[in-house]
Amino acid sequence: MADDPYTLYVAVNAQNTAQGDLFIDDGHTFNFEKRKEYIYRKFVFVNNSLTSSADPVGHYKTAAWIERILVLGARRPVTVTIKLADGTESNLNFEYNVETLVLTIRKPAVNVNAEWSLYLR
Repeated sequence: MADDPYTLYVAVNAQNTAQGDLFIDDGHTFNFEKRKEYIYRKFVFVNNSLTSSADPVGHYKTAAWIERILVLGARRPVTVTIKLADGTESNLNFEYNVETLVLTIRKPAVNVNAEWSLYLR
């Protein structure tokens, strides 16, 4: 289960901002406490960008990845770009539902423990 794909839901407020957290560990032991074996990610959406940052104390290897991101209440972008920590940038495919104001970004395909930023332009 810890290596399954994840869907992130980002619900923006009236100021077009949001924030949330993701915690992952092995789900069986107390190694998150004893050995600091965990992933704790913070997600912040502001100025039409979503950034993923990590707690520097925890460490945990996983093959889990982000399968899609749903931004609820987003404005329709022209492009969606992801920038990885190594500076690599890629345009991502997306769909926008004008009736529900939901932006669906498919296959950003980044590891849940990776540093990245997503830009809606």
